[in-house]
Amino acid sequence: MLEVMVTLLIISFCLIAVVGMQLSAKRAGHLTRQRSLAMNLAQEMVERIRINPGQAAAYHTGIGASALGGATISTTPVNCADNACTPAQLVSWDRWQWERRLDGVTVTNAQGTSLGGLIEPKGCIVFTATDAALPNSGQVRVIVNWRGLNASTDAVQSGEALCGSISAGQDATRRQVVLNTYVFDPGELDP
Repeated sequence: MLEVMVTLLIISFCLIAVVGMQLSAKRAGHLTRQRSLAMNLAQEMVERIRINPGQAAAYHTGIGASALGGATISTTPVNCADNACTPAQLVSWDRWQWERRLDGVTVTNAQGTSLGGLIEPKGCIVFTATDAALPNSGQVRVIVNWRGLNASTDAVQSGEALCGSISAGQDATRRQVVLNTYVFDPGELDP
């Protein structure tokens, strides 16, 4: 009888360990999915800008309170998927679609709850022109931050670019991805 009880105790500890490992694996999988989604969203915006290089400066949102995410764009722009759009209209359409993807509006459940986005996302596009002669050629920095599940060190430290309104070093659950690239507008070289 004693052997049976000891065996049951050992099996119980093993089952608790297996459940703990399963929870850790699920949490790690969620974090990996969130980071991959953030990188894909940042890359998507860079590609949208590269498709419309003559308006690269117009994509600029700045950082801080002007961040996209949380349905900050309240008016639906001209649908460039179904209509011919000017380059300026394409900027509005791209920013609106990108914000919807940040918020996860494109994937919903039967009750209409958004499921496909990041948790409390903010997205910023920072464009810095090379010089006045090339106003749409320059550095593009796309910043995506969101709320993670676990507290750790804040992803934004003092002196770094801050996308959103929370101060740097103040949000231990914030995660952030920054994608830097250079966009060149060939139209600026035409005589």
